[in-house]
Amino acid sequence: MREANVPNSTNTTEAANGGPLAKPESNADSILVVDDDSRIRDLLRAALEAEHYSVHEAETSADLYNTLTSTKIDLVTVDVVLNQESGLDLVRDLRKQSDVPIILVTGRVDLIDTVMGLELGADDYITKPFPIREFIARVRSVLRRSKSSAGLSKQIGNTGDTERSGNPTYRGSNNRHEEQAFEHISFGNWSINTASRELRNAGGQLIKLTSTEYDLLDIFVNAPQRVLSREHLMDRLTGRPWNPSDRNIDNHVAQLRKKIEQDSNSEWIKTVRGAGYMFTGKPQRHRIEGL
Repeated sequence: MREANVPNSTNTTEAANGGPLAKPESNADSILVVDDDSRIRDLLRAALEAEHYSVHEAETSADLYNTLTSTKIDLVTVDVVLNQESGLDLVRDLRKQSDVPIILVTGRVDLIDTVMGLELGADDYITKPFPIREFIARVRSVLRRSKSSAGLSKQIGNTGDTERSGNPTYRGSNNRHEEQAFEHISFGNWSINTASRELRNAGGQLIKLTSTEYDLLDIFVNAPQRVLSREHLMDRLTGRPWNPSDRNIDNHVAQLRKKIEQDSNSEWIKTVRGAGYMFTGKPQRHRIEGL
């Protein structure tokens, strides 16, 4: 049984009649905590609210979708082990419909769930038991990365559309960050649009990247032919120091490789033993006209 020292928290955000939740009144980032253990939810709620986040809770996937259909959520944390369903299945289904950032919470020692969660589209993970300060640091880091593409991530809308699963479909937002200049960056048969943070192949097909994968690719193409240490990559991506036992960077590099190295002749990211990784391409930059 999972244990936690749970503070007393009574500030729930739900409609008294069980109806749709109202949007947060403040500009605070809104976090949805998915866990079937009320003590863990209470603990995380108290920690997040102490940092001035707006917190919502979900015990099941039905609770999660009910919240997402009525409330703007900036980040979702999902426990791997839920009583009635798999947290990994929930991540997979959610990622098919939304780009909302996801942090996977796992209590298992092996890396199988972690790797699978990243493959399914989770942006980060944390292993229980964990210090609350580390949890908050990861939340801040993922939110910071996602804000660089604010308005491009999709939120569930009250569209009434459903997929075969019966869950609501997601709509994209038309908002964008205003930037001074945008570029196409090309390497090999790949093209990056920095305005929309999109990667496309030679045929124009969109390759879906998580926000972390895009940020990692951006770091590589802006430092070609240079060996980048894991410490450097961790600092750029998360702002946290790298721990040799932490496989987070390696897992994200592996997922990015699967997407951009689709044939045996391409090796865009080279592992430099004992040093880190090096992007082998020679990116070409082209200004996007009309923006």
